[in-house]
Amino acid sequence: MIEREANLCRLGGDVTLDTVPDLLEKIRPLVQAGVDTLDCAAIVNVDSAALGLILACKREAAARQVKFRVTGLPPSLLGLASLYGVADQL
Repeated sequence: MIEREANLCRLGGDVTLDTVPDLLEKIRPLVQAGVDTLDCAAIVNVDSAALGLILACKREAAARQVKFRVTGLPPSLLGLASLYGVADQL
């Protein structure tokens, strides 16, 4: 699930290898249109693909010289980020 409210995008439900391709297709144009904050508080299940989605959003924003924030990271996603050594990039 992706919901946009001004420059904030809420991401929820499952963010896994099965869902990330579709989510990325939907979220990339939102970031290009000015979304600069991703709220992850409603995420239910994650795997490492979720990290790829977040990092892709951050790269997209950086290409436009926009600082991209991520809020509401669930503990499971923070654990994966630590495991893969990318927690400081979130």
